Amino acid sequence: MDWYTIFKFLHVSTAIIWIGGAFIMVMFGIKAVRARNDAEMVGVVQQVGWAAERIYVPASIATAVLGIIVATLGGLWSSLWVSLGLVGIVITIALGVLALTPRAKKVEAAGGVTAESIAVSREMLTLAKFDLVVLFLVVGDMVLKPEAGDYVALIVMALILLAAAAIWVLPALRRPAIA
Repeated sequence: MDWYTIFKFLHVSTAIIWIGGAFIMVMFGIKAVRARNDAEMVGVVQQVGWAAERIYVPASIATAVLGIIVATLGGLWSSLWVSLGLVGIVITIALGVLALTPRAKKVEAAGGVTAESIAVSREMLTLAKFDLVVLFLVVGDMVLKPEAGDYVALIVMALILLAAAAIWVLPALRRPAIA
């Protein structure tokens, strides 16, 4: 076994923790919304606030750092898929740190089910769905390893990203901001 393989295992392991946690929280949020259970939805967001500091942010940063180490050890920096994966990870880390975590803390600070905590929770679930799509696109990128000539894979990935933005992000931007 070599260092590349060890770091690749650690990179994949932290990515599994990150995406698995994000997936289950989004599913719990969707379940609460479908049940029209605002208290449950706010509770899920409060759990996300707890998990963000302890699981999501550390796992996301570890995934990025370990990915950089793997790309360096493997001499992979000239590969398009490595650059695309890094861009995707940066986007989702930024979304998590700059948008999702502050909203989760806002809901946690509200201390219960209020009109504001419900609205912020719904907004957060919308952003989390988009974030999850980006995470799955990064996984797809890592597995498919598209290069510049892989038009079909690159176009499909771009269309998925654009569709997710059109479905979740653009409508959220049109809504009035929550103070």
